[in-house]
Amino acid sequence: MSKFDLRDISERLAASRDTEAVVFEFLGYLQAVRSDWRASLAFYEVSRDALVNVYERQRNRLVRRDVTIAVDQLPPRLVRKFFHPSAFFNAADRRSLISQLFQSSPFYEPDPFEGPALAALSPMAHWQSCVCLPLADHEDLLAMMTIVSEKKGAFGSKTIGEIIPLKSMAAMTLSQHLYRASRGQTAVTDERAARAAAADFQERIRRLNLETQQLTEENRLKGEKLAALAGEIELLDKNSNAYKGELERVKGQLFALEEQSAAATQHLNEAYSQLTDVQSRVVGLQRTIVFLKDVFEVLSQEHEQESFSRTMVSWFCEHFGVDRCSLMLLDGTKETLRIAAQQGIDPTVVGNVKVRVGQGIAGWVAHNRKPLFVRVKNDASAVQHTYQDAYNSDSFICVPLIHSNRLMGVMNLSNKRDGEPFEEIDLDRAILAGSVLALTLGGHDLARRAAVWA
Repeated sequence: MSKFDLRDISERLAASRDTEAVVFEFLGYLQAVRSDWRASLAFYEVSRDALVNVYERQRNRLVRRDVTIAVDQLPPRLVRKFFHPSAFFNAADRRSLISQLFQSSPFYEPDPFEGPALAALSPMAHWQSCVCLPLADHEDLLAMMTIVSEKKGAFGSKTIGEIIPLKSMAAMTLSQHLYRASRGQTAVTDERAARAAAADFQERIRRLNLETQQLTEENRLKGEKLAALAGEIELLDKNSNAYKGELERVKGQLFALEEQSAAATQHLNEAYSQLTDVQSRVVGLQRTIVFLKDVFEVLSQEHEQESFSRTMVSWFCEHFGVDRCSLMLLDGTKETLRIAAQQGIDPTVVGNVKVRVGQGIAGWVAHNRKPLFVRVKNDASAVQHTYQDAYNSDSFICVPLIHSNRLMGVMNLSNKRDGEPFEEIDLDRAILAGSVLALTLGGHDLARRAAVWA
């Protein structure tokens, strides 16, 4: 699922009143979606073959830097990709034509040693990941966008694929505003151009008369040559029937070979995609098996019943890589959930947190006895939030703890440390861990009740 809401950004850009408003909304949207991103936009001026007017978004303010960066000062591979495909200056860094064919995608990832050449365009002095994308209207380059991040590998192919539609919408909106602005400037110069055009028209009439005389003579000579060529072509046509038949036969064979090659390529791509999916599933299963092994090793160790819940919550935080985990158990009325153990929640509010079964996220999971997996807030639109808790991340997992068809409580996981959303494999592990935890808690409950009866 894409992290970007295309309808939302389209409405924002369409509502912008001028070029700078478009840049303000576009850069702000990118940085709001990914907090580790910093973006800048530099406009391209064709007459000077340079990048000018670099824009950056600093909180709620658009900052403009008036610079003039000649294109030939940029990294050579970047120039060949976006500006001048035939430019081969700085031959020491020139790469083979084969490598150029494999780098024809509509974005450019600079090498670390190219950072100084992009310093005037980069919104961050020291970055670990960087990508440059052109904003163009048809074949006219309008601007170049630079996005950097402190994280390594922040711009994978999937992320770039999600950015490209946003970039295209921004380019279209910018071109519309620039066109309207240019029409106002054109009206001022129309009158001067009309006077100059009148004088130029008279001079062109004179030149056209001379050229007409020359062309008449040239056409006469060409007519004689065409007559001679027509005789030669007629002679060649008489001997070309056999060659035409052979050519048609070869064309048919080539067409059949092209179809076979296309079908084979499609089959290979499908097989490679299936192999990649299988490998990913195998890796996920191996990681899940290792995780279960660790769970049972922890359960096999001796522990006190009173501290068991806190120990497991702390262990889950470490192995799930989350900053926040809570275990909520049913109280004596079997109608309200209370926090029995937690990590990452303000201790002063833990005792006051209680959720009725059927209310809020944890109450919905307890009532329906179904796990809830949310990557973004819109995924949980059917669940009413109690607003007794606040999440720093849009993604979270909540699973029920059920033993012998009895609801013991729920387990909540949120705020992954790397800032990424939870994946399907995280949900599988959480369900398995919740089942093992419910089994242990149920055993403790049975032991307690047996002791009471004894």
